[in-house]
Amino acid sequence: MQPYEFNKIDYLSVPLPSDIQRAKESGDFILAKELIENKLNFSKTSQTLCRRLEGELAILAVLAKDQFPYNEKKVQEKMAAAFTDYDPGELHQLIIQNQIGWIYHQGEKYFDKRFIENLVKTRKDYYQRYRYEEESSIDNERQAELDDNIVVMKKEGKRKAKITVQQSIAPKNQLSQKEAPFLAHLPLPRNNDQISATKILNTTDNVKQIDTADSLQRTIAFQTNDPADLFFQVSHEYIIQADYHDLFKLKERKDFPKELSSQERSQWQAYLTEKSPHILFTNFLKQLLAEIIRPEMNLVQKAWQIYQFVTTQVNYSYMPEYFTITNISEFCAVNQKGDCGVQAILYITLCRMAGIPAKWESGLYISEYTQGPHDWAKFYLPEIGWIYADCSFGGSAYRGENTERWKYYFGNLDVFRLPANDDIQSDFRISKNHLRADPIDNQRGEFETRQQGLRFDQLDWQVSLLDFKFL
Repeated sequence: MQPYEFNKIDYLSVPLPSDIQRAKESGDFILAKELIENKLNFSKTSQTLCRRLEGELAILAVLAKDQFPYNEKKVQEKMAAAFTDYDPGELHQLIIQNQIGWIYHQGEKYFDKRFIENLVKTRKDYYQRYRYEEESSIDNERQAELDDNIVVMKKEGKRKAKITVQQSIAPKNQLSQKEAPFLAHLPLPRNNDQISATKILNTTDNVKQIDTADSLQRTIAFQTNDPADLFFQVSHEYIIQADYHDLFKLKERKDFPKELSSQERSQWQAYLTEKSPHILFTNFLKQLLAEIIRPEMNLVQKAWQIYQFVTTQVNYSYMPEYFTITNISEFCAVNQKGDCGVQAILYITLCRMAGIPAKWESGLYISEYTQGPHDWAKFYLPEIGWIYADCSFGGSAYRGENTERWKYYFGNLDVFRLPANDDIQSDFRISKNHLRADPIDNQRGEFETRQQGLRFDQLDWQVSLLDFKFL
């Protein structure tokens, strides 16, 4: 494959040969690479399998880097430093309970780089034992911010804000002239039913293109040949409005539609179908869906039952780069864990299987207390139109026994968003020539040289809130 073809990740749905799979699962990436290269050099290997194997080489390169950097000794040291009254036997229990991510590497367990963040975020007992009070205080402020938002939304029926943001991207290491030209992308807010009045305030030099506001994955692209000028920055503003929907009033309506009209099915067909490799209607998911919903339910009830499953049965967990997961929706359902995007893709997949149009939306969470990547889902209901579901926020509320917030994120969002992506696996207007750091969407920016695409561990991406005003 040409480097840019790696971004067409439908090849991930092709299974790996069993010997390569065994080597990969045991963490022997060197052997896995040798097995792949042998099959690629074998003249009778099909082109379909060759494409999958070439993609797997890129996946192994990502896994071999910083996704799982800590061995068991290092994890024990970090746990003892992070939590009061820590007992080394707790690590084995966390492994058994599937609450700490790990893989084998050369026969030894290696653990996820964000395992402490994950425990603090998802386990109340570890949150209370966490030694770093300042970080806990910031999270408390953010939780209060979300609850305050619900009060306003229910009272006023909507909320509007004007947000000003600054983003930058640069390579961590010095690059040479022979690697020119250099191409960078940063996400921008795209116009949808929430966003209006998007405006670029200022940028560094070397802007190649600013996408139109309706781009599926909207970016500002920079390009230069000068290795001494590789810091790219943009400041921009936008207005966001969130509208409140009480779906529970509709849920019990006996006359609410149980299925779409033929016109609606035709209109939203693209959001009722599979999209390989991550939105696939597998046999396992079909059987799971049959446990979750019943044919006599109306569409609101079906959407709610799916939301209820994802938010109560899937544990939040930070994930390795999505490119390393071959089928995100099935991975989430089988392992019953995943971060915001993994949960959103499972929700979208199950909704589509149930006859409910659903699609992806993502970008950044932007508030006074935190700024960073976030993903959520949209789904369509007759009489209502397109509305939102944030399964990770809902699941967090459920774990915290905050029933009001849990129910709120079924049908609603808040104004603390910068939506930049309206679909997964969509091309940029200024296409990359190499494998993207994230072929799913664009939240942290992208950077490539003439020779290679840079991974996130090779990039310094920054986002900061310049101004936030409620209107």
